[in-house]
Amino acid sequence: MYAGHLGFALAGKGVRKDAPLWLLVLATQGCDWLQVVACMRDPDTSALWSHSIPAVAALAVAFAVAAYLVTRNGAVALLGGAVAVSHIGADYLTGLKPTWPGGPLIGLDLYAYPGGDFLLESAVIAAGWLIYRRSLPLESRSRWLTWLLLLLLVGGQLVGVAKHLFFPQIPKCS
Repeated sequence: MYAGHLGFALAGKGVRKDAPLWLLVLATQGCDWLQVVACMRDPDTSALWSHSIPAVAALAVAFAVAAYLVTRNGAVALLGGAVAVSHIGADYLTGLKPTWPGGPLIGLDLYAYPGGDFLLESAVIAAGWLIYRRSLPLESRSRWLTWLLLLLLVGGQLVGVAKHLFFPQIPKCS
């Protein structure tokens, strides 16, 4: 799940208006960005350093602390940690991820079924967007920019599915 993670950030912002959206986006994408860095060092074990249960737990604590330092708000700190943890559950639906060093890979691997992956991730994006949209002032809810956000996120997911369908040979980290 790539674009779908952003649905969790939007939902978090919709639940807590005082939570910085940029921080929630970083929290929900943190595992993937850490994997990019880890992939440069060792492509074969990058997922272990970024997506295993201990790695996600450490990232969640780091984002909770960062959220508290930025906002001085315990509820926003807990939300930042929870949004970071959402990454692992979402990825277990769409991919195969490590549990812990030496542990098994688990997941439904919806990436093998691009249509199903697109539907699931689009649903997560739409649900998060709806929660976020409800938190906006009434006059902003129907603005074209609000709808453009939804279209861009679902469109980004569609690009990701197209990449898997038409360019499956592009290498990626484990």
